[in-house]
Amino acid sequence: MIRKFIHIGLLGFICLTSTKLSLAQDSPILGEKISEYEFLNLVMENHPLIEQAQNLREMGDFAVMAARGNFDPELFSKNKQKYYDQKNYYQYSESGISLATRTGITLQGGYDWTNTDDLNLLNDESTLPTSGLWYAGVSVPVLQGLFIDERRAALQKAFVDRRNFENEAQLLLIDILLQASNHYWHFAKFQNQKKVIEEGIKLATENFQNFKTAFEQGDKPAVDTLEASIQLQNLQIQNQQLTVDLANARLSLFTFLWGQDQPLEESGVEASPINNIPTRRIDSLRATLPIFIQEHPAIREKEYKMQKIQIDNRMKREKMKPKLNLEYNLLQDPSNNLSEIRGLDNYNWGLKFSMPLLLRQPRGELRMNEIKLENINLELQQKKLAIQNKARQYENTFANIEQQLNTYKNIVTQYEDLLEAELRKFEIGESSIFLINYRQMSLINARMKYIELQAKYRLYYRQWLHSLGAKPELWLAN
Repeated sequence: MIRKFIHIGLLGFICLTSTKLSLAQDSPILGEKISEYEFLNLVMENHPLIEQAQNLREMGDFAVMAARGNFDPELFSKNKQKYYDQKNYYQYSESGISLATRTGITLQGGYDWTNTDDLNLLNDESTLPTSGLWYAGVSVPVLQGLFIDERRAALQKAFVDRRNFENEAQLLLIDILLQASNHYWHFAKFQNQKKVIEEGIKLATENFQNFKTAFEQGDKPAVDTLEASIQLQNLQIQNQQLTVDLANARLSLFTFLWGQDQPLEESGVEASPINNIPTRRIDSLRATLPIFIQEHPAIREKEYKMQKIQIDNRMKREKMKPKLNLEYNLLQDPSNNLSEIRGLDNYNWGLKFSMPLLLRQPRGELRMNEIKLENINLELQQKKLAIQNKARQYENTFANIEQQLNTYKNIVTQYEDLLEAELRKFEIGESSIFLINYRQMSLINARMKYIELQAKYRLYYRQWLHSLGAKPELWLAN
């Protein structure tokens, strides 16, 4: 009778845990179960570091805004008066507006006005009509500053900075996603392992009670009861440790789950079944490895740094040219009609030239920048190789675990067959509780290892994605 009961109970254990392992691949989300896909989407919605990534993007926009501010229209006004011994020697006012453009040309316009008690007290160049003069014209850098100047260089750098801030945001996001995924799969591992142990405890408890009753009735020796008790206690110890591990893993999981303004309260959520990754997705990653490396955020960071140095180099070369600035303004008496403007007859103009003789500063700075550029290019080549090799390492590890999963699935099946065979031998009196317990523990350990490999399988896939610098959209693909 005892043999038959043990046989039925352990066969039920085999069938039940086999069904659970199967469900770990096919079961839909039910009740409070949360899939990794849902978990990562929740992280992306409300986690504070996600807002930090958004702030980085905004910083890029504001960097461009600040650089564009160099081209804002500028109002100016200059007033000067000399009054002495009750005599107004002169009162001079110059007001206007200037607008720097991205072509290097500065547009300007304004109004000059003078007042004096005696025109003889004014210099000839300061003498103006009584109503003053309007003027409008341009200032053009003919040599240095024609193709690039400080304003345009700052704007070009700001555009590079904006792309770099976006790049930093992507790096931050995939770091967060990797951490979150890591905690999720640890939680899923402990949860599934605890279920296996709990099923084992349930059957070990039944065995112990049955052998205890049989011993009390004189049907079984005390040593069988002792063996069943030891089996139960070993499983209970494992369950106690897994209870602590699962509770800690749940706490870690909830550090990534936030509401609108505060973290979510810990609840009894469950990880959804551990599914296999579609083969087409894995094949796609392998096929597009060169593209991932070229677009990797760490590579982009180096390229953006090089672009900024290249902009600096253009400025250094520009400063090796002589300065030749031409200014031309049309003049108009405000008391006259616009129709009385006579072409280009009324004007003022000026020409300013300067040139350093040795050019040691721009030449030295240019050469320093060229050396920096060479060094960054060397770093870039090394970085590409390092990223490529690291990605391949994760790919190899992932492929190895994938093979181990298939092997261990067969091992679990074989341990189930061994336990069933041992049970049949026990029925005919050719086995003992010692061997049955040994087979049962071997099966439990195999299932625990299989679950651990499943979690590693998913985690190494995420680490592979991270090593490739994959965009968050690929992480959130269901």
